[in-house]
Amino acid sequence: MTGGGPTAGFIGSIYEMTLFSRDRIRVPAAVTQGLTLLGGNTLAQIIPAITAPILTRLYRPADFGVFAFVLAVFGVLAPVACMRYDLAILLPEDDAEAAHLTVLCLAISFALAVLGLLVPACIWLFVPGFRIHAIAPLLVMMLPIGIAALGIQLIAQNWSLRTRNYRIQSNAIIVQAFVTVGSQTLLAATLGSNPYFLVIGTLAGYFALVLVYMPVLRRHVLPILKMHWSFESSKRVAISYLRFPIYTGPYVMVGQATLRGVFLVLAALSTSAIVGQYALAQRVVLLPVFTLMAAASQLFFSRAAQNMNDPRMPRMVRTALIAGPLCIGPFFVLLVFFGEPIFMDIFGHEWQQAGRFAAILALPSLVRTLTAWLDRVYDVSNRQRLALIVTASYAVIAITAMYITLRMSGNPERGVECYAAITVVFYLIWLLCALRVAKFDLRMCGELVVSTLVMATFMIAGNWIVVSLGVVWPARLIADVVLTLPIVGTGAWIISKGLRELHPRPKEALSS
Repeated sequence: MTGGGPTAGFIGSIYEMTLFSRDRIRVPAAVTQGLTLLGGNTLAQIIPAITAPILTRLYRPADFGVFAFVLAVFGVLAPVACMRYDLAILLPEDDAEAAHLTVLCLAISFALAVLGLLVPACIWLFVPGFRIHAIAPLLVMMLPIGIAALGIQLIAQNWSLRTRNYRIQSNAIIVQAFVTVGSQTLLAATLGSNPYFLVIGTLAGYFALVLVYMPVLRRHVLPILKMHWSFESSKRVAISYLRFPIYTGPYVMVGQATLRGVFLVLAALSTSAIVGQYALAQRVVLLPVFTLMAAASQLFFSRAAQNMNDPRMPRMVRTALIAGPLCIGPFFVLLVFFGEPIFMDIFGHEWQQAGRFAAILALPSLVRTLTAWLDRVYDVSNRQRLALIVTASYAVIAITAMYITLRMSGNPERGVECYAAITVVFYLIWLLCALRVAKFDLRMCGELVVSTLVMATFMIAGNWIVVSLGVVWPARLIADVVLTLPIVGTGAWIISKGLRELHPRPKEALSS
C-alpha cells in the first residue's frame, strides 16, 4: 500500500521503466524500495543544500552558532524521544504487539516533552548568566515541541516501514525540508537575522512532517490501538523489549552526544561565530552521509529484521563496501582539495573558515557514510550492549582529546583535526565489530580500505598532474570532476553486477 503523492517515488519509476524491459524481468522489490527511500532522502537533503547560500547571506555566523548550540542540545536528547521502543515496532509479527509498543512510544515522548519544557524554563528563571538567558528561551521553544513531534514521526516512520509504505516516508521528509527552509528564508528576508527564526522554521518543518504522516497513523496505527490496546499488555511488551531503552537508547544518545559534543566544546572554548562556521561545514559534509546512510540503514533493517540469515545479505554488504568508496568517495576528496574556495564563492567570503573545517571533516564523514548504516546489525542480533560499550568509549576519547587539544593549542582547527582522526579509527573498528556480530567475513573491512585507497590514490595523482600544469582553481575543479567519472562508473558497474547476482533472471526470460 502506498501513501502520498508520486513526487518522491519518481526515481524508482524511471529506474523501472528504463533499466528493465517489462517483458523480460520484474524489478526486484528491494531495488524499487531502496530507490524510493534514497530518492526521498536525496531530495530532502538537496533542498537545504540549494538554499544554504541564501541562508548564509540572510543570517550571520553568530546566529548560526546559537542555532547550532540549540540543535546540539536537541540532537543529544532526540534519540531517547521514545526510548528507542520505536525501533521494536518493526520486529513483532503480531500487529497487536506493535500497537502496545506504539502506546509506550507516545507516552514516553509526551512525558519527555513536558520535561523538555520544565527544565530549560527553570534554568532560564533561576540560573544567572548572559549566555544562559540568551539560549534558554530558544530551548524552551525547541525541546518540548520538537520532542513531541519527533516521537510521532518515529512512530509513523516505523509503521510505514512495517507496512512497506516507503513512498509516504519519502514524501514526509521532502515536505519537512521545503517547509523548514521556506520558513527560515521568509522570516529572515522580512524581519532580519535572528536565531529565533531558525528555530521557528525548524519547528514548522516538524509540524508539516507530522501532517504528511497522518494517513499512516489514521489507517494503520489508530485502528489497531482501538482493537488491541490494554495497560497490562503495554507493560508486558515494555519488559519484553527492555533491551532497547537499556542499550539502544543510550547507544544512540552517546553517538549523538559525540557528534553534537563538538559544538559544545567549541562553544565553551571559542566564539559563537566559530560554532556557526563549524555548523555550516558539518551540514554540507554530512549531506551525503545522512542521505545515503538513512536510506541504506532503513532498508537494511527492514530486510534484516525478517531474515538476518539470508545468504544474500553478506553479498549485498560486500558489494556496498567495495563500490561505496568508488561511488561517493570522490565527493569527499574534492572537498579536501577545494573546500575553502568553494565555501568562499558559494556562501560568501566570511565563511572561509567553514571551508577549512569541511576539508578536515571529509575523510571521517566518508568512513562514517560507508560503515554506520550497519548499526542495525546490533539490534537484530540482540547485541546492543556491545554497540553501547564501543560507542561510549569513542565518545569519551574523541571529545576529551578534542577538548585537550583545543585548550592547549587555542586553535579550533587543531581540535577538529584531532576529533577527525579518532573518528576514522573508530568507524573502522566499528565495522569490524558489526561484521563479527553479523557473522560476515571480516575481510570485507580490508576490501573497504583497499577500495578507498585506490580511489584516493587515483584522485590525488590526477590532481597533482593538473596542479603541475599550472591550472587555476576553477578549471582545476572541472578537471578533477572529469577524473572522477571513470571511478564513479566503476563503482556503478560493481553495484549493477552485484544486483544481477542477487536477483538472477528467470530461465524463461533468458531463453526468450
